[in-house]
Amino acid sequence: MSDSSLEDRGPRIGFDLGTLTLDLPQKAVEALALPFMVWDPRAELFRAHGYYYRELIRYFYKSQKPYQDQAAQYNRLEIKLQSPHAPRDYQKDAQTAWNRSKRGVCALPTGSGKSFLAQMIIADLGRSALVLAPTIDLVLQWQANLAESFGVPVGMLGGGSHEILDITVSTYDSARLYAEQLGPRFCLLIFDECHHLPAPGMAEMAKSFIAPYRLGLTATPPIDPEKQALLTDLTGPLVYQQQISQLSGLHLAPYRVETIEVELNPDERELYEHYRGVYLQFREGFSLLFRGNQPWSRFVLHAFKSKEGREALNAFRVQKDLAIGALAKFEALEELLLKHRGSRILIFTNDNKTAYRISSLFILPLITHETKAKERREVLANFRGGRWPVLVNSRVLNEGVDVPEAEVAIIVSGTATVREHVQRLGRILRKSAGKEAVLYELVTSDTTEIYASRKRRDHQAYAPFG
Repeated sequence: MSDSSLEDRGPRIGFDLGTLTLDLPQKAVEALALPFMVWDPRAELFRAHGYYYRELIRYFYKSQKPYQDQAAQYNRLEIKLQSPHAPRDYQKDAQTAWNRSKRGVCALPTGSGKSFLAQMIIADLGRSALVLAPTIDLVLQWQANLAESFGVPVGMLGGGSHEILDITVSTYDSARLYAEQLGPRFCLLIFDECHHLPAPGMAEMAKSFIAPYRLGLTATPPIDPEKQALLTDLTGPLVYQQQISQLSGLHLAPYRVETIEVELNPDERELYEHYRGVYLQFREGFSLLFRGNQPWSRFVLHAFKSKEGREALNAFRVQKDLAIGALAKFEALEELLLKHRGSRILIFTNDNKTAYRISSLFILPLITHETKAKERREVLANFRGGRWPVLVNSRVLNEGVDVPEAEVAIIVSGTATVREHVQRLGRILRKSAGKEAVLYELVTSDTTEIYASRKRRDHQAYAPFG
């Protein structure tokens, strides 16, 4: 084939290590209409992040200019969704909303079938798809569900596996490592728990893939304007949302939330007030020195420079530990375990120390981030099967891992973040006959836990409960 015939077919769009390439002369007219393309003088061609592929193809299509697409390496799939479950109305509505541009975020509560929505979209689109999830537990869960739903092998990237197939699941971290090689391989990207995406390393990973179609799934979309804007750039805007209160009772289990306040005993109170005072005294001096609302990180850096500052940081940690580990909390926990004997109960803590303490006191199975994958699978299998009806965890089950049998959640300690609290509630909301879910929150009175409790309950899911 002659050079002139190649030129008649238009410029070549390629992919090179996470970037699109376009072999146009530097002064080409087309470049003027493509502000995202940057001239690379060493290679003498234009480059752009991979995720501009959709916009680049659209430009040539609309302008009716010829081009050669040598970037896309994804395939058409002959697959059919093999599920006995019919889509629910809100899942159909979510798919319709996403289909308008085949980009965007669908925000649905935990337990409402976000993964089934993703399967509907994969089947309808019929193109190579990559599902990304934040943890290896979620990746294994996705792989099993997709293989069962489509009856085809599903590849996996992460946890020691590196098998790339037309439908593949990966951790965010593994996708980040291999994005430059896998960038042109998939037409559809599905970001599970997509609120993780607006982070520097993850955002760059998402930009390296050419996938023109993108779906974000989350129960808790970011509320920070900058994170919202970045997520919109990477996946598309929020196109559909349902709240827990809208689905409770019909598609999710009805639920109630109870906050149980406990008191520090006299010895604990004396220690708490002492260490709280040490911390506040130094903090007050910092506030006078640095006017305005300063970030915690700046306070920590300032405190580390002096003996008094380091003592204040230690005092902050001790008073926090006293509130988290109040003896009365463990007495209240024992009462709740007796009250709900025979129910499937998840106990949440914010730290490993408290989780191990509960596990030891009540002789209960435990999983933390330190638990090996094999042991974690065994523990979860025993919980799901009913052999071990109570499970202690320190934040491991906050996201995604499917424990539909759980009906009671007890929060012994947590952060002030709304997202974490909503995720923990979501763990017990999968609907089953006769089920009423209940979430208990154990809070120590007259400590900073009261503020944290009020702050994390700032969500419509908790509005009916004060």
